[in-house]
Amino acid sequence: MDNISKFEDYLTPDVAENIGRTFYHGLVVTDNDTPVGGMVWEIKNTMKDADVYSDISWMVIKNDESAELLFKKYDEMIRLANVVKSSFSLSAKTGKEEKRILKERGFSVKLMEGDKIAVHLSEIVNIEFVKKIKDSGNVFPLSNITQRGLNGVMKNMISLGHYGVCEDLPYLPRLYFEKDVSCYSEVNGTVNGLLLCHKYPSGTIEISMIAAIGKDYVKTLPYLIAFAARSAEEIYPPETVVMIDRHNYATLALGEKLFPKGFGTPVYIGERPEAMQ
Repeated sequence: MDNISKFEDYLTPDVAENIGRTFYHGLVVTDNDTPVGGMVWEIKNTMKDADVYSDISWMVIKNDESAELLFKKYDEMIRLANVVKSSFSLSAKTGKEEKRILKERGFSVKLMEGDKIAVHLSEIVNIEFVKKIKDSGNVFPLSNITQRGLNGVMKNMISLGHYGVCEDLPYLPRLYFEKDVSCYSEVNGTVNGLLLCHKYPSGTIEISMIAAIGKDYVKTLPYLIAFAARSAEEIYPPETVVMIDRHNYATLALGEKLFPKGFGTPVYIGERPEAMQ
């Protein structure tokens, strides 16, 4: 989708921002220049020793004609990417038409609690350990590190299995992340912790990565969270929405510890196998 600016309002700015990233793709069907359907997906596992799959993150379909055009092109594109499975995670507000079309095209469809927890910044700032923890002197804002330095840190994190929620993490520039809120921990010249967050056009903050390494990694995480929360408090209003994606065991445990009563946003999820050719 090269003409993204033309459809930014239709996709919404937060969705449109992702188009152009390394593994994101999008399609829009128009009728007399008026959008009547669209979808956005990300190709996943391209950098891992695992089956490549496509994850559909946004979809609006008004009728069967637009659905036919969208999925015909989608199927062509994912075959070229050697995708073996398609999955989706869509807002619970997804319409009946989209759900029907997904089922007709072989997807399972069910309503579940999503992986993402949405909380206000004020809730994070008021967590007991965030209020009590003292500055260790080892945590610094991302603005203190160069792009080259960050590349080295991310390469090391990825080699140890820490990918965060960004499939294209090695390709994202430092400026993609909030430089005064994102932070890293450094001890004796070695970076042993990294917290990266991104601000979407809507103002929502998403935590893209929380990772720590070394024997004291459990102790490092709270310092990263406290530093980021206090820094964010100085910049953003207390009602700012912060998204935490519980994408693996570590972030799931962290989410439950920070917000034991927090529930993921409701989503429709499903998947279908793809024929390899």
